[in-house]
Amino acid sequence: MLVASQDFRWHDRGEGGVYIFGEDGYLTIDGSRGRARCSRRIENPIRGPEDALALKLRVALGKCYRIRFHRANDRIALDCRFDADGRVQLTGERGTVDSGESLTFHYGKPYADPAIRPPYVVPSDEHRLTFSGFDFEKGKFMFGLDRRNPVEIAGCLGPDVRELSGIELATVSVEPGSLIRLKEYAETRDGVVASRETFPLHWAPVAPPLGGMPDDNVCETVMRPVDYRWLETSTRYGYVKVRIPSLKAGAVAFDMKPADAALESCLILEEYQGIIKYGNIQFGLLRGKIIICTAEGITEFDQAVEAANDRVYRFRVEWDRQSGAVRLLIDGEPMTHGGSDVFSFANVPDDGIDTITLHPGDVRARRSLMQKRLGVKARRLPRSIVRWGAFRVYDLSD
Repeated sequence: MLVASQDFRWHDRGEGGVYIFGEDGYLTIDGSRGRARCSRRIENPIRGPEDALALKLRVALGKCYRIRFHRANDRIALDCRFDADGRVQLTGERGTVDSGESLTFHYGKPYADPAIRPPYVVPSDEHRLTFSGFDFEKGKFMFGLDRRNPVEIAGCLGPDVRELSGIELATVSVEPGSLIRLKEYAETRDGVVASRETFPLHWAPVAPPLGGMPDDNVCETVMRPVDYRWLETSTRYGYVKVRIPSLKAGAVAFDMKPADAALESCLILEEYQGIIKYGNIQFGLLRGKIIICTAEGITEFDQAVEAANDRVYRFRVEWDRQSGAVRLLIDGEPMTHGGSDVFSFANVPDDGIDTITLHPGDVRARRSLMQKRLGVKARRLPRSIVRWGAFRVYDLSD
């Protein structure tokens, strides 16, 4: 039975944006370090009044943001703009129309009113934006903010626009706190939801510990969605953790694409212990080889699995706490060692596997405090770039 899944249906254009999937149920789009431009294909392109799109989101107020709709040729057809005062304007080839709406804070206070605006950055309320009733012949549509009556927007869509096939959420200024937090994306047709995306799984990069703290050779990991398919991790030596339902018997399937097969690109399954490293099952690329670790040491396979740069690997790992058995399939082929496809737990979970950990990087990248005191020289090592996607978690207890 499928109990959890995660696809990364977005694409960042690579201008320095940082992303967190699932924190507090949001996709966080962070333009603090560089401009974030995060796009998504509209699965059911908007072609007429029966098609609509809705977003639930909040932003850090006092900064500018864009929600852009693209045509099939990637040209911008419609630009929904939030200005620094929280006002919402719609811009297209024919011009700009003020919606008359303002983002709010503190449960309904309009940020556009300077008399009540606080002298510090505040998050907006969680807003629901709807784009509906498109009449491309007449160049108009309906825009709605929260539960207020939608307003007609005419005079901005260009005469050649006949469909909207993509959407982009973008920050404008590069400064601390330039944030969009998306809670829900939904497409409807004739009032019926045709596609909906939420973010229930929190993919949390582990923060680098201070020198002298446990695992103080761990480095920062930054993430972004790529090619409407992947979660890309960039780190010198990092860890990303996501909690899943505790499973005594289960399976995890996913795709992995390492840029450099000589670096570590592993997935760890664990019963969470409040520590960064180690787990009950570890497998993937280690020391230039495809391996699995369920006991002390590294186990290689009877099969020759090539470790290659930019190759897409499809993994599926299965476990059973009661029998102590672990099985691994790579690209649909069961892996064996000594003729057996069963790898035994050395560290059986007390209850069940409840955490997935992504582990890319090079253990030599950061010197620990102990290494510094011993005079170990610093190394200038490249960042590890690994892409992960198509996660599926199954309960196999029945």
